[in-house]
Amino acid sequence: MRKSGMKLVSAALAAVMTVSLAACGAQSTDATTAAETAAETTTAAETTAEETTEAETEPKEEEKAASQQADIVVIGAGGAGMTAAIQAMQDGATDVVILEKMPITGGNTTRSTGGLNAAGTSYQEAEQIEDSVELFVEDTMKGGKELNDKELVTVMAENSKDAVDWVNEIGGDLSVVGMFGGASVKRIHRPTDTSAVGPMLVKALNAKTEELGIPVLLETTAEKILVDDSGKVCGVTGTGKDGEAFTIDCTAVILATGGFGANSDMVVEYKADLAGFGTTNHAGATGDGITMAKELGAALVDMEQVQTHPTVNPDTQTMYTEGVRGNGAILVNKEGKRFCNELETRDVVSAAILEQTGGQCYMVFDEAVRESLAAIESYIKAGIVTEADTPEALGEAIGVDGAALAETLKTYAGYKAAGKDEEFGRESMELPLDKPKFYAALCAPAIHHTMGGVKINTATEVLKEDGSVIPGLFAAGEITGGVHGANRLGGNAVTDIVVFGRIAGSAAEDYVEANGGHTEAEIAADTGSESAAPKVQGSYKDGVYEGTGKGNNGDITVEVTVEGGNIVSVVLKEHGETEGIYEAAEKHVTEDIIANQTAEVDTVSGATNTSNGIIEAVAAALEGAE
Repeated sequence: MRKSGMKLVSAALAAVMTVSLAACGAQSTDATTAAETAAETTTAAETTAEETTEAETEPKEEEKAASQQADIVVIGAGGAGMTAAIQAMQDGATDVVILEKMPITGGNTTRSTGGLNAAGTSYQEAEQIEDSVELFVEDTMKGGKELNDKELVTVMAENSKDAVDWVNEIGGDLSVVGMFGGASVKRIHRPTDTSAVGPMLVKALNAKTEELGIPVLLETTAEKILVDDSGKVCGVTGTGKDGEAFTIDCTAVILATGGFGANSDMVVEYKADLAGFGTTNHAGATGDGITMAKELGAALVDMEQVQTHPTVNPDTQTMYTEGVRGNGAILVNKEGKRFCNELETRDVVSAAILEQTGGQCYMVFDEAVRESLAAIESYIKAGIVTEADTPEALGEAIGVDGAALAETLKTYAGYKAAGKDEEFGRESMELPLDKPKFYAALCAPAIHHTMGGVKINTATEVLKEDGSVIPGLFAAGEITGGVHGANRLGGNAVTDIVVFGRIAGSAAEDYVEANGGHTEAEIAADTGSESAAPKVQGSYKDGVYEGTGKGNNGDITVEVTVEGGNIVSVVLKEHGETEGIYEAAEKHVTEDIIANQTAEVDTVSGATNTSNGIIEAVAAALEGAE
């Protein structure tokens, strides 16, 4: 018999009492993690029948409240996690909850700049692009050095067309088809305005999650997955926003916690030669889900396969989308010379860059490339792109021989006109790169994607070393291994999270129906509808003040309103911050400023640069109110 009927907002969830076994009590009195079984058996043996009174067997009222329930618990509110939760609800699920340890949703998906690879779409057909599932599989296997699980790759390719349609159906925008490294044809699908795919996708997923009423509990860290005495998943324990332990009874768990690219110790454990590398990953990509699954005996695959992205700004760790190169940009070393086929796979291009002077290079493009890709504007606003009117002047500005750079661009334009790259065999040369202005962006490889992870089958069920299934445990996204092999092609990660996220949602819902059926939802998300209010009295002059600070993508201008000496409102008036990231900083930072009546507040993890920009802007505004 399942518990139901008690509402719980995210703030309250953090305050529940730790009752580890209560979550699985309805399914098995011996439910526990594998590591705890022996200890709990000993404890049970020490309790005699005489010692167990009728009163002791009755759960206390606080214990009843402490053990909440859901049919499906999704761990991770990135692209795969939200996709899985949405699909489960679309399939008929009634009780789904998402746990997210970060203060914002999106995970690494928010940082995705490229697009979604798909074969046989209406958008390809409209441009007479001949593609197929078979060619998609062939390219992916070749890119992954044939280490990929071909069954998983085939499922991804077969479902890629539907993935594009699904994203568009839930309010997304994938309608422009482009070329990316490792693809034989134009296959990557991007937003109409050619902006980064990640923010668009996260915005659509957030909206659909809210529309369906799926609770997303932020700053809520899952720590253990519980199983009953038969080995079936039956609960999740962890720590809430305020540091208090919680337990949720459930029938199924979907792991969507992402990879481990931000966990330098874990990276070095599996690939020692990446010690000291930077990372493009968000701070939450620390491999938590892999650790939880491993505790249950899950098999891991390809853990040593860690991908570096070749074009990352070494100072800010900003990743330049491959679309810049796909739309025509070239790479030159500090001598002003090309040194590779820019559209080779990421591992090949990364290795080539590391062989150049200082292990760095410049990505060079012209005004035509800039006009073709909206994502470039954010790099320019962030101040990480140098521009000049001529190749010679650009070379001087970046410390490269201007004459050599000009000659390189002239030679490349000749290759474009002739339709053949005599030096490096680049087949797709979209533009001649001869339209002023000219631009250069410093690049170096950084840890980008971890191809290894939990082993799954084509139904996204998590497998043990012997190939058996852990009942009720599913996984999707970068936490899994096998899809990408030794190297992930650009555009395949978004396909991965949408395709396998949807499969995981459907599979978990099917599992719930076959194992007890649906229950009424009792966990609700905190709507955050309460207005921020001062906790202390301010001492500012009444009025409305403006200030500007430096954000992640350029200047942030805020308007600060002071009434009765207190800061009562902080509004972002102008900014170029990324959707899906800035909202959390705007909410939490401004609330803290109002509550504490000072700009000296903490930043929001995952939105640090935006937070700092808001703080700087408010501090500047308050100078006029002192």
